[in-house]
Amino acid sequence: MKIPDLFKKAIADTFYDKTVEILKNVITVDEEGGLTKKGIEIVDTFKGNVSFSNCKEIQKDYGLDYEINIAITTYIDTKIKISDLVKYDNIIFEITDVLPFDSHLLIVGVKWE
Repeated sequence: MKIPDLFKKAIADTFYDKTVEILKNVITVDEEGGLTKKGIEIVDTFKGNVSFSNCKEIQKDYGLDYEINIAITTYIDTKIKISDLVKYDNIIFEITDVLPFDSHLLIVGVKWE
């Protein structure tokens, strides 16, 4: 069944109310080959529905054999991939799975250390 774009927009406008930052861990190489950590920079943001309460249920439903700390649903066309770093509520997470559905993405991650 095709979900109409108007319906997708109504859902997104209602539930995708949290801003999530996409980060990049910047490391440079000097002339002698030495690595210099410049730190974390924000490269983009997106709107999503952020949840911490249903992580155990998601792990079970999708057969994930590791403990997730965050679950985000967002627009299907959000540019995010596994291993990206995101920041929400001053906590940084590493994305471990990006699961596409007809109308949205389910993004899960673990706290980044």
